[in-house]
Amino acid sequence: MKRQLFILQFILSGLSAFGFSPYENYLRSGQQTHAMLFASAKGGKEESLQNALKTLNEKKALKAFKKVGISNLSSYKKQLQGKTRIMIYFDYEGENYLDAVNAFEETKAANQLALLLEPHPRAKEHGTTWLQLEWINYIHGAKPNGNPPNKFSMVTRMKPEKEADYRWLHQTTWPGTVDRMTRMEYHDFSIFLVELGDEIYEFFYVEFIGDDSKKDEMSSLSDPTYQRWIKYTDPCQIPLPDADGIWSMMNKVSE
Repeated sequence: MKRQLFILQFILSGLSAFGFSPYENYLRSGQQTHAMLFASAKGGKEESLQNALKTLNEKKALKAFKKVGISNLSSYKKQLQGKTRIMIYFDYEGENYLDAVNAFEETKAANQLALLLEPHPRAKEHGTTWLQLEWINYIHGAKPNGNPPNKFSMVTRMKPEKEADYRWLHQTTWPGTVDRMTRMEYHDFSIFLVELGDEIYEFFYVEFIGDDSKKDEMSSLSDPTYQRWIKYTDPCQIPLPDADGIWSMMNKVSE
């Protein structure tokens, strides 16, 4: 009887030790986290804002960002629902992942943008200019090889009734899907979500570290795992009018 109780306790302790979501496992690993911030350009301020965003990658601003644990910053824009939406992506080394937006806003470079921006309603509620988007998926992918990466971001919409299905798929990403990203030489792939009114938008950020993305993509299209994967994910999404397939390219402002 004692032996049986010991075995049961051992099993339960194992379940307790390893009963974390993939996201929590990543946070507990102590590795660098990744953030995307969101805001809209005020009407008539689009050009001024674009020029101001470029200053985020000047030497003085980068030094200030480094002090608060921010690096690898790039910014993107896209017309969504008739407004210019701005996304800022960066790697974050702070202890609390959800402090990334506060770390960004405490820098002088970020403060200079505030007068040119219209906050998301939820950002207003919390007294911030930028909204930190929800990070729902991460794939490390290929290892950096020392070459300058091609950084880019894309956007699509999610069917609200499919949100639970999409989240479940990306909390249990298939090994074959992860392997495909690695073979295609993609690194640091992240997906973020935000609601705009009644619509849900999703953005991804990724770094391509190979030499020929088209060649890598074509070589993996026949992957049987990929073909099965998109049968589940594509029906969850609503492409924008300018989409190439499911996703639309964001316009890079700075990096």
